[in-house]
Amino acid sequence: MQNNIRQVDKIKYETRPVIKTRKFSTIQVEIFEQVLLSGKTNQVLNVQFGYTRRSHAVVDHSKKVMYKLLAFENLSRSEYQERITYPRQYSFWWNCLLKKHKQRMLEMAIETAYYLQA
Repeated sequence: MQNNIRQVDKIKYETRPVIKTRKFSTIQVEIFEQVLLSGKTNQVLNVQFGYTRRSHAVVDHSKKVMYKLLAFENLSRSEYQERITYPRQYSFWWNCLLKKHKQRMLEMAIETAYYLQA
């Protein structure tokens, strides 16, 4: 069973398009929305977005969005560390901030680009 999971992860990793966008992008906002609204685990979201199950991509992308939202509200990271660590527990609060600043974030975010697979 474990080998099957690893093979699936390997196939997903090899077939997913590789993002070449390193700056703040629209996919990060989309992933954070999914974290808040879908109720899915990070592993499931990783697979959904084409990352390996054990990847930290969903967490990293979500943190970038949370840090931007805190900056827009002039709130310090250290005071809100628990809300950053457990975004699903504070999903209502994060959702309010996201709704308030989503348009501004999408205006400053660049459209995600992918490397073409050979």
